[in-house]
Amino acid sequence: MPIPERARLELERRLETHWRRRWPQLKDARVRFRSPYAYIEATHSDGYDQPLFRLRWTNNRDRWAFAIWLASKNSYEESMLPTGSFVGTVEQAMDCACGLYLNDISAWELPSQRSAPPH
Repeated sequence: MPIPERARLELERRLETHWRRRWPQLKDARVRFRSPYAYIEATHSDGYDQPLFRLRWTNNRDRWAFAIWLASKNSYEESMLPTGSFVGTVEQAMDCACGLYLNDISAWELPSQRSAPPH
């Protein structure tokens, strides 16, 4: 099932808002659509273009199926988000992928973990 136009526009808006706020070290982030999939790639500050992740439409704008780009396989692999789910928001997917590719493990902390006092 193709992604509805309204969901596409919202996805693009949310993606841009999130990467500009959370991942300013990226020069650009883009999405391209093909049937039920949205493919997200980014340009690093050095000009290197890299696939990051793929989302699959699930009929819910806040619950996209997530697949990470694996350069070792030259393909996407269905993956679990730090929440423990295979579906989530575009922001969760971007944080998961960018945490890996930009080496920032703080992106994988759940909100409750970020605000919890140290033990």
